[in-house]
Amino acid sequence: MDTLFALKVVKGMFAILDLFVWARVILSWIPHNPYNEITKTVYTVTEPLLKPLRDLIPVSSMGIDISPFILLLALNMAESFALRIFVY
Repeated sequence: MDTLFALKVVKGMFAILDLFVWARVILSWIPHNPYNEITKTVYTVTEPLLKPLRDLIPVSSMGIDISPFILLLALNMAESFALRIFVY
């Protein structure tokens, strides 16, 4: 029973991180108030994860930042790895 609870907690944490990253992507597409509390929370959670990726990956010539999508891929792989630890 404890293993099942731990699996749910890990999946929940990664799901919340995914939601924050998707919120950041959507915020980049629309005009928004950077001083809004929700917006500030999204930026506070995602910026420490995105900054190292932006340092490694330059913005494309069209001005598209692909770092959120790379972060989503990395989070997906990290989630799979973390869940396999509990299974084996």
